[in-house]
Amino acid sequence: MSISVQERAGGLHVAVLGRRLAPEDADRLLALLAEPSPVELNFYDLEALPGDIVEALADRLDKLAAGLSIKAYHAPLAHQLMRLDMPVLRVDPAPPVAEVLPQACRAVALAGSAQSLDKICYTVSRLPVVQVAVFVLQHVQENQLNQLDKLLRTRTDYRVVMPQHLMAVEPGTLYVAPPGHHMKVAHGLVYLTRDAKRQWSRPSIDALFESLAAEYGAQVMAMLFCGLGSDGVEGCAALKKAGALVLVEDGDECGIARAMPDAVRYAGHSHLVLKRSGLASVAACVLQGDPHTFSGEGAHDNALLDLFLEALFDQYSYDLRSYQRDSLMRRVKQTLLRLGWRSLAQFVAAVLSDPRQFELMCIELPVGVSSFFRHPEQWQELRETVLPSLNSFPLIKLWCAGCSTGEEAYSLAWLMDEFQLLDRCHLFATDINPHALDQARTGLFPRTIWAQSQEQYRQGGGAQALEDRLAPGSRFLRASERLRQAILFYRHSLLESGSFNEFQLIICRNVMIYFDANLQREVLHRFARSLHEDGFLVLGPQDGLAAMALEAGFVACRPGGHIYRRVERIAHV
Repeated sequence: MSISVQERAGGLHVAVLGRRLAPEDADRLLALLAEPSPVELNFYDLEALPGDIVEALADRLDKLAAGLSIKAYHAPLAHQLMRLDMPVLRVDPAPPVAEVLPQACRAVALAGSAQSLDKICYTVSRLPVVQVAVFVLQHVQENQLNQLDKLLRTRTDYRVVMPQHLMAVEPGTLYVAPPGHHMKVAHGLVYLTRDAKRQWSRPSIDALFESLAAEYGAQVMAMLFCGLGSDGVEGCAALKKAGALVLVEDGDECGIARAMPDAVRYAGHSHLVLKRSGLASVAACVLQGDPHTFSGEGAHDNALLDLFLEALFDQYSYDLRSYQRDSLMRRVKQTLLRLGWRSLAQFVAAVLSDPRQFELMCIELPVGVSSFFRHPEQWQELRETVLPSLNSFPLIKLWCAGCSTGEEAYSLAWLMDEFQLLDRCHLFATDINPHALDQARTGLFPRTIWAQSQEQYRQGGGAQALEDRLAPGSRFLRASERLRQAILFYRHSLLESGSFNEFQLIICRNVMIYFDANLQREVLHRFARSLHEDGFLVLGPQDGLAAMALEAGFVACRPGGHIYRRVERIAHV
């Protein structure tokens, strides 16, 4: 972390570099905020601010609004401050790829050498069949029988041919370069020549790519996969100069055969460097229809979404593949529009190639509906049925799964404190989104949820003053220090992470409604393995999981309710 301060005519210009604040940097920021001079804060990489810094910012704004300006260049921090009614200028990163994607594509080229066969087959099998010509070239020995055309025919609905000299190029056809010949394209024809080897190779990637650049210009999309040597560097340079889109496989996927894609990357002749799933996702989006629209409907868009989710998991380990598809499709479409992308191809390319765009997506994509004591009828049942039972345990372990920005976890801590059980509790709150967890840890919440939270608290049987544990400030609500210290926030994925404790109470509401049936079933069985035999599971009233919960070994405590106990326990009562 680095903080630099410059004195200017208008006051202090403060630049904050680094993703996290060290304690000494936090102290320095607090001291700067106490300065009488106007302060301009520029946060370049910071992901989140701790609660005491946010409160100091609010205090300064309340006392001297004109004496503080805030710029955030990192989307998570900007979102955190705007959520708390803080005036911040969000400086979004420039879209890195919006203008390089072809408006119309007439030709696609895939090429590679060592360890590229599986990558080529994978990508070809995922290309939508549209009116483009596809050219495939893999280095093989000249005396080696090339079976690539036969292999690809089993993986695509394109017409696959190993061309003859002067064969006409036709849309909807995939041309495989034969061994021992350079394959070039000119004047609408395929040329096969026995010219000298280039980079010790015949067929040559450079020769094919250069001919495509001359024939199609900016209407080409080329993909270069694993290989040894430097064939393809000059060809990619020619394509990029002609305005074509050049995609290169991430060398980390190639093992010892990374020299070829790395050479193109280091020479600066590529637009995007992605893993194979990312290449397939971007290529499919570019080929599929009008680049300015994404309806979010139909088989084509579902196939594109599947490819994107696979690439998203490979690139960032962010797994949305088992989310309920219709809901996720709507959210992706809404996110795309909110972020200003004109096409799915632009959105996918930006998110997969730029971590900052991925973070923007993580902020915009989730359904961020939360308040304190939601579904008050369940909090009433917790008071009457669950808490008296939990009182019998000397140590109470609680899990709030899918806690988002923390309102539900703080509500649970509040309830335990009312029943004088908090000192005996270990309360774990987990979510897959690290930025939501950063916000939850601060214990600061939008003031706009104050009235709703008060009403829900009363409807759920609460009789104490909310101000005792949730103090309203001028800009936001602040949970008490006692509640903040009681909750342990951790990143955890319900999709892939296993059980990590045995709990007397698990709450997971309005989370699994977005999962598909297989994942819902898997998570419920995980909860069953994580729950004490005398424990309780709380699901959301809108989750619609009653039948599946019974299948997983749970029975509702009361008919029609959504608080469950293990079947074995019910049988013993």
